[in-house]
Amino acid sequence: MKKITYFLFIALGLSNLAISQEKVTDEGFLFGKRRAVLQNEVIRCATTEYEEYLKLKDPKRLSDSEFEKWLKPVIIKEISEKKTSTSLQRTSAVITIPVVVHIIHNGDNIGIDENIFDQQVASQIRVLNEDFRRRSGTPGFNSNPVGADIEIEFALAKRDPQGILSNGINRVNLGEVSWSTTDIDDIVKPQTIWNPDKYLNIWVVNFTRANLLGYAQFPSNSSLPGLSQNSSVANTDGVVLGYKFFGSRAYFPNGTYGSPYDGGRTASHEVGHWLGLRHIWGDGGCDVDDFCADTPNAGQENEGCPVNIDSCPDSPGLDMVENYMDYTNDGCMNIFTQDQKSRIISIMNNSPRRASLKTSDALTPGTVFANDGAIRISNLNLTTCNNSFAPTIEITNKGNTALTRASIRFAIDNTSFQTANFTGNIAPNATQLITLSTLTTTAGNHSFNVTLETVNNTTDQKNSDNSAASNFKISKSFAGTTVTYRLQRDNFGSETTWKLTTAAGVVLYEGGPYMDNPGTTANPNPALPEPIILNFELANNACYIFTIEDSESDGLCCDYGSGSYSLNATNGELIVSGGTSFDKETTTFSIGTLGVNDITEPEGIVVYPNPTSDRITIKLSKPEDTPESYTIINTAGQIIETKELGLENDLQISVSHLSEGLYFLKLSKKGTPSKTIQFIKK
Repeated sequence: MKKITYFLFIALGLSNLAISQEKVTDEGFLFGKRRAVLQNEVIRCATTEYEEYLKLKDPKRLSDSEFEKWLKPVIIKEISEKKTSTSLQRTSAVITIPVVVHIIHNGDNIGIDENIFDQQVASQIRVLNEDFRRRSGTPGFNSNPVGADIEIEFALAKRDPQGILSNGINRVNLGEVSWSTTDIDDIVKPQTIWNPDKYLNIWVVNFTRANLLGYAQFPSNSSLPGLSQNSSVANTDGVVLGYKFFGSRAYFPNGTYGSPYDGGRTASHEVGHWLGLRHIWGDGGCDVDDFCADTPNAGQENEGCPVNIDSCPDSPGLDMVENYMDYTNDGCMNIFTQDQKSRIISIMNNSPRRASLKTSDALTPGTVFANDGAIRISNLNLTTCNNSFAPTIEITNKGNTALTRASIRFAIDNTSFQTANFTGNIAPNATQLITLSTLTTTAGNHSFNVTLETVNNTTDQKNSDNSAASNFKISKSFAGTTVTYRLQRDNFGSETTWKLTTAAGVVLYEGGPYMDNPGTTANPNPALPEPIILNFELANNACYIFTIEDSESDGLCCDYGSGSYSLNATNGELIVSGGTSFDKETTTFSIGTLGVNDITEPEGIVVYPNPTSDRITIKLSKPEDTPESYTIINTAGQIIETKELGLENDLQISVSHLSEGLYFLKLSKKGTPSKTIQFIKK
């Protein structure tokens, strides 16, 4: 819902008026050009802007008019070669296009954020086939007389560019949370593309501009002698889609989607562009053509699910809002027309990197090796506010002989590697879950890395899928049991809600929504409301989750007042703060428990050897730093032992009786702050 700014007019007996005011919630760059976005606006398709960008990069690339000048006689020739009007809409055979889906992620587990499940990919291929085949009994069917079965199907590739067996899904960890459109073109595509003469490349990404749904590269014209080739670098050819707008919620509900664009039609739209279709309004007014006579003229794009729209009353027919090349919601789209089909088939028969797909071998199953294993991270098994976990991995036997042995190397942050050896029997095409030994680390952001070193006591014959990584975060622990919350609302408090819960979800404190104070004509910039300051009394040695939400997704700052929020521990240490554009922010923290994040790495004090199996020695650079006592604490905050120190020999501490794991040695001396050092008992 749009924010409403209220203007009070008291003159000439006028009553109060409420005027809706659109506001800019985002301003950034789209293919190098600044683009402002209004509240609740999505960029449904950026193909037009992308073509302008490609033209700037390559002046030899044909303009729209030049491309259409080439394509028009091609279409006429294709039609003239059909023997009858009945066969006019038939191709010689159904064309199946091999697809590779590049899932670009930053180390998340499969199924988390942009690293979507395989099933979400499969649901998208299903939607493409239903839409392009006008399949009866599916959302892709229509009874419109001009509706067409395009006679094109899509299938995930069965071999990679090296000829090795593939499922057509290429997961690539490029280490970035999100990607700008220019970086996608300059970095992502060149590093990951499969030969576009053999594959339709689809990239699924997390756009930096989260309101962008997708875009495609338009086809090139023929390179036949005598024609001025529509220059276009091959290493960017394909379709790019936001991960929330890829796949069908109806076919795979457990995916990650953004309503109302959760039916897979963003891909149908963008693949339409990739096959040469233009928007039904021709990216202009009523006098601009999309070069398909059976799509009535439209004056502009349509959104939502409108009915009986006639944006060009001087031209016959209502707007074809159900056409895949409009901007309506996914659930309202269901038609490609006969003229759109003629255009697509002409492109498939004459355009470089489209015509070659018909003879691609990418759907022929690739080579299978005798000894070929693949590894992925199934679950890190992290629990809230716990810095220890035992990851579960999945080994798949992609070879044609039983996988009976495997060597697995793993670590946190690529340091202190451990090795696990698997023995068993994994049949070809089967998988097995393996839980590794417990790992412990410090608070903060980390990466878990795992590699399949050998299979069946030999080198894996295909190592491209032998490594996996997953990013994770360990929550920090804070001293004291009182947390201070400060909320400075903006002028639209009705959008703000927050709550503090236990790790189990029990609500302890909550607030909002609040009153609005948008101002008047006489005072358009009213003072912000007084800040809300609350003290949360929390139990010791427990874990908590703080969540703040803004229903308009613009946060607390800055267009409508410089609002903000913060949480501080008893000693004033900042737990979290924020305020700029967000729809929901969540912070997990614990109270009172001594954790590895409390370690100060005191200067001049060293504990060695570390790790140790027997004893540790405390080495001091200054005699005056000698502690009076020490305490050993485990990762759950439990005191294992405490001892007074008096003799130099006491600086050697036996730990042979401790179980394996991470511990904390707390050194204390009256009049000085205590110092804590971590050590590992192996």
